[in-house]
Amino acid sequence: MLKRISTLFVVASSVLIVSADEPIMNMMPRWDNGWGLQLIDEFRHEEDLRLGNRTAYSGFTEDVHLLHFQGVYTWDRSVRLTYKIPYVLDARREVPNGLGGKQVEHDNGIGDASLALPLKKYFNLDGRSGSWGFKPMLRVPLAGEDNYEIYDNEWGGGLGLSYDFETFRFAFLSSASFWLFENEKPAETKLSLDLGYKFYPMGTNSQILWETDFLYMDNGTRKILAGPAFYWNFNDAIHMRFEWKHDFYNHQGRLDHANGDRFLLSLGVVY
Repeated sequence: MLKRISTLFVVASSVLIVSADEPIMNMMPRWDNGWGLQLIDEFRHEEDLRLGNRTAYSGFTEDVHLLHFQGVYTWDRSVRLTYKIPYVLDARREVPNGLGGKQVEHDNGIGDASLALPLKKYFNLDGRSGSWGFKPMLRVPLAGEDNYEIYDNEWGGGLGLSYDFETFRFAFLSSASFWLFENEKPAETKLSLDLGYKFYPMGTNSQILWETDFLYMDNGTRKILAGPAFYWNFNDAIHMRFEWKHDFYNHQGRLDHANGDRFLLSLGVVY
């Protein structure tokens, strides 16, 4: 009976894909009528099914492969519109079958889109420049309604705040966001802190960053993901980034996959 109830919880839950960075790799155009496009290839692997702080089913894995289409347009350097459209290339998870074994479920197709209106206030100080940011956000349901869906097919609204600055050698980025959804999807609060070191090989503007994300959901789920990122600005028009984050801490408010890693490769262009 317990296994059947657990299976129902797994079916009702969804994978959280943490993606709060803005196009293009947080380096959006700072000029009037600027625009950019970004493509992100994301792979996520989870090792176990967890409930609370314990592993409920060891070795019940989940693998998710996503392609993200993102873009930005700036009316002027302080007002812009961004969009994010994810596509599930392939998703596979193992769940209890109620008989002591595993069953495998699959998902693919378009995910829920996100729209945002970031408002920026820039500043330039002696040896340091940066910005304050505020953005209203909207989640648009585009996914299906099968038993296993990476995205929830629900409307949502959110607000985001950010503060960042950079010097010749160092970069600091911080952000906070809150999402509220319709129906049964829990509300989400996310805090991010990125610390970067800048260097200039062969005339490129490059960074090595350590990024940390903290996530809280009002069903009791708490997560800390952290890891390095490498960013290359080749010629101010072409940008590339590789990111890896590990699930260092995971408290699941309901049975879900955890103990995993997330890899992203991004390519962006800006005009």
